[in-house]
Amino acid sequence: MATTETNPTRQRIRERRLERMRLGQAVCDYVVLPSDDEIRVCIVPLTEADYRQVLEKVSKLGVPDDLAGVQIKDRVQAEEILVRSLREENDLTSRLYETTEEMLEDFDVNDIDHAIDCYNEMVERSSPSLEQIPPEEMEVLKKTLQAMDWNALSGSAWYAAKRFLSRITPSPLLDKSRGSSSTNLLTTTKSEEESTSDV
Repeated sequence: MATTETNPTRQRIRERRLERMRLGQAVCDYVVLPSDDEIRVCIVPLTEADYRQVLEKVSKLGVPDDLAGVQIKDRVQAEEILVRSLREENDLTSRLYETTEEMLEDFDVNDIDHAIDCYNEMVERSSPSLEQIPPEEMEVLKKTLQAMDWNALSGSAWYAAKRFLSRITPSPLLDKSRGSSSTNLLTTTKSEEESTSDV
């Protein structure tokens, strides 16, 4: 396998990335901590290698595949992302914390919640890996969502579905008024299935 020492292009890519980070020209954002509005920390998007480390750590948690387990995984993933994303303002190559334990000594629950929200917003705005879904794939996706029996979902699948809906719908997920079509469009009830099967 070629190393950076024997691959000049790879070496140049790495040098340029580190140079941009040292100069503060890399993509970064700033987060004011809710626990202390006089403290501002710097966050940068993770590299693919960093993100893989996060996923590997989360996959080894060994928690049950229920709502509590999903929440634990989400929380650990947020903490692992942040500990790798938080950087020194004057040197973006230098991590603010080496371990999550160190970070959690200084950050409270609201700080973590706010920081991971800011991180996710930054990545959505800046990630070069985001791709547009072709129109034909979008049509297939819409038909799949409409045909799904959302009432049959449980555990982590239902938790993920609730998070998905709450993120994309303009009105609250629990709005049961007839004027709210956010869940009506996507939910196929058993009675509807039975009525269509009789046709």
